[in-house]
Amino acid sequence: MRKDEAMTDPGRNDEAAPPRLRSVVRAMIWATVPVLLLVQLLASAGVEASSFWSQIRQLDARMARVAESRAELIAEPLWKMRYDQVTGVLNEIMHDETIAAATVYDDTGAAIARVVAHPEGQAVAEVSRPIHYSNGNMAVQAGRIAIAYSHAALSADAGSRLVLLLVVGLLATFATLIAMRISANIFIGRPLAAMMSAIQRSKQDGRAYPADVTSSNEFGQLARAFNAMQHTTSGALDRLGHMAAHDPLTGLPNRRSLTERLAVASRDGGRPDALVAFCFIDLDDFKGINDTFGHEAGDKFLVQISQRLRRAVEAEDWVARLGGDEFVVIRPEVSNEASAHAFAQQVLDAISDPIRLHDKQVVPRASIGLAVRRADDPELSHLPTLADIALYHAKSKAPGTVAVLDEALQRDYRRRRDLELAIPAGFAEGQFEVWYQSQVDLESHDVVGLEALIRWRHPEHGVIGPAEFLPLIERSGNNARLTRYVLTDACWALQRLAAAGRPQIRIAINLPPSELADHSLAAELRATCARFDVAASLLELEITEGSLINNIASAAETLHRLRRLGATIALDDFGTGYSSLAHLRRFPLDKVKIDKAFISEIPDSAEDKAIVGVIASLAGTLGLTLVAEGIERAEQAAAMREMGVRFGQGYFYQRPQPLDAVLQWLEGQPAANSCVLVDSPSIAPEFA
Repeated sequence: MRKDEAMTDPGRNDEAAPPRLRSVVRAMIWATVPVLLLVQLLASAGVEASSFWSQIRQLDARMARVAESRAELIAEPLWKMRYDQVTGVLNEIMHDETIAAATVYDDTGAAIARVVAHPEGQAVAEVSRPIHYSNGNMAVQAGRIAIAYSHAALSADAGSRLVLLLVVGLLATFATLIAMRISANIFIGRPLAAMMSAIQRSKQDGRAYPADVTSSNEFGQLARAFNAMQHTTSGALDRLGHMAAHDPLTGLPNRRSLTERLAVASRDGGRPDALVAFCFIDLDDFKGINDTFGHEAGDKFLVQISQRLRRAVEAEDWVARLGGDEFVVIRPEVSNEASAHAFAQQVLDAISDPIRLHDKQVVPRASIGLAVRRADDPELSHLPTLADIALYHAKSKAPGTVAVLDEALQRDYRRRRDLELAIPAGFAEGQFEVWYQSQVDLESHDVVGLEALIRWRHPEHGVIGPAEFLPLIERSGNNARLTRYVLTDACWALQRLAAAGRPQIRIAINLPPSELADHSLAAELRATCARFDVAASLLELEITEGSLINNIASAAETLHRLRRLGATIALDDFGTGYSSLAHLRRFPLDKVKIDKAFISEIPDSAEDKAIVGVIASLAGTLGLTLVAEGIERAEQAAAMREMGVRFGQGYFYQRPQPLDAVLQWLEGQPAANSCVLVDSPSIAPEFA
C-alpha cells in the first residue's frame, strides 16, 4: 500500500469498518489528469495543424513564383527552339527537394523538355504558368511550364514535431500529476485522513478525539473548528446518552435500560442457587390524580413515588420507570419466593404513605405483579411480561395488593391471549351467539321482554361467558362491531317473535360505554329496524352508571336521540355505580334494574330489603319502571312483589338460551303461570 493511500484510509485494517471509499486525492487526480492530458493533446495538435497549413500555403506561393521566374527565363530559348537551354533552366530548380518534376510544353502542347527528381507517385501538387515571348511588336504565347512538387517533407516534419510535442506533453502531465498528488495529499488528503480517523475512533468508543491538523489553510481552520465542536459536544453526548437511558422526569433508568440490563443478566447468568425478584408496579387511579389536581401535580406525585422507591431498596437493587405510572424494582438475589413476596410488600408499604398535593393529603395506592426466576435462567428478558401477567391479576381481582406469578396465572394469561387473538376469527366464523333471558311480570307471570346476552361458542374452549371475553373485545376495539352484531340479531329475533304470535315482547340489549360517545348509533339503529321492519319502540337499551359518568355530555345527547326514535332506556346494575340520584334526574331514563347483589340475600337480609324499598319508593316518585335481576327463588319473587317491584328476571323463570329454545319454551308456557325451565342447558360459567 502506498503511503498516501494508507493515510487517506485509516480504517483499512479494521474489520468492523465500512468498505473503503476512494480517497479525495485519488478522485481529484482521476478527474483532473485525463482532462489535462486531453487539453494538452488538443492544444499541441491545433498548433501543429496551424503551422502545417501555413507552411503548405507558403510552399504553394513559392512554387508559383519559381514557375513564373522560370517561364521568363525560358521564353526566348523556347521560341528559338534552343531546347538544351530550356533543359538547363529546368535542371537549375531541381536542387529544391520539394520539386518532384518540371516539364515545358510548346505552343502545340508537346512536351519538349522534362526533368524528374523523384518518382511521380510522391508528387501531390502542381503549378502551371504560361510562357510569353515578345520581340518588338510581336507578343505570343510560346508554351507553358508545369512544376510538380510534394508536401511529403512538410508532413514528415510536422509529424515529428507533433510526436515531440506529445512526448513533452506527457512528461509535463506526469510531472504535474506527481506535483498534484504530493500537494493534494499534503494539503487535502492528510487533513481529511486526520479528521476521518478522529471521527472513526469517536464512533468506536463514544469518546471525543481531536483531529491532529496544524496547517493554517482552510482545512486547518476546519480541523480547529471540528476540535472545538468535539470539545463542546463531548459533555452533551454524555448527557444525551444519560437521557436516552433514563426517565427525564424522575431520573430513574427507563425501559431501554431495563431491556439492556436484562439482556446482559440473561447472557452473563448468575449464581445457580440465586433467585431474581422482579416487581412490576402500577399506581392505582393515577388518572384521577391528574384529573383532580392537574398534570403538574401528577408529575410531582410521580417524583415523590420514585424517591420513595429509591429509599425503600438496597444499593444492589435496581429501580426504573417504564412510563406513565409504571415502575419496576428488581432485587438481584433473594433466597426464596417468600422473601421475594416480603420484599414486594415492603415496596408496596413504602409507597402507601400520604402525599400532600395542593394542601390535601393523597394516599397513594399501587398494585404489584411479582415474578421470581433463577439468576441463571436464560430467559430473564421475559421477566417484564411474566410480572405483567401477575400485575393484570392484581389490578383486576385485588387492587392494592401483591400478586405472585404462578402456573394458574400463566394459564389464564395464555387463555386470555388465545381468546384475544381469536376474536377476528370469532366474528368471521359466526362463533358469537346471542342468547335470550326472559323478563316477566311478577304479578301475572307473563313474559314481557327478553334480554339479549352474548355468548362465544369457541371451537376449543366451548361456550364462554361475557365476563371473560367482553374486556378482550373492548381492548381490541371491537365494541362497536359487537353492538351492531347484537342489534342485528335482536331485530331478527323481534321478527321471529312477531311471527310466533308474540309481537308485544320487547328485547333489551346492553350498550358498552364507548357506544354512548358514538352519535351515529341512533341512525344505525333506525336503519337496522327499517331493514327488518320492526319498531324501534320494541328495543330497550341498557346502560350502566359507569358509562354515564365517563361520557356525561355525549351520553346525554346519544340517549336523547335514541329516545326520540322510540327506544326505551334502562339503567342497569342500579345502586353499584356513582351519583345515582343525579343520573336519574339528568338522563332520559324509563326503567331501572336493581342489581342482583341486593336481591341475593332477600328476604333474609333486612338491610337489602331496606335498600330495595328505598329504590322502589324513589322509582315510583320519578315514574320509573323497576326490574329486579337475579331472582332465583320463589320467596325472592314474593318479596319483590310486596315492595312494589313489578318486573323481574332470573334463573327462577328462565336461564339464558338460544332463540330457538326460547321460542320453543314460549310455545309451551302456560298463559298465567311460569316456572323454571328445568331442561335448559348447563352453562359454566353462567352470567345472567
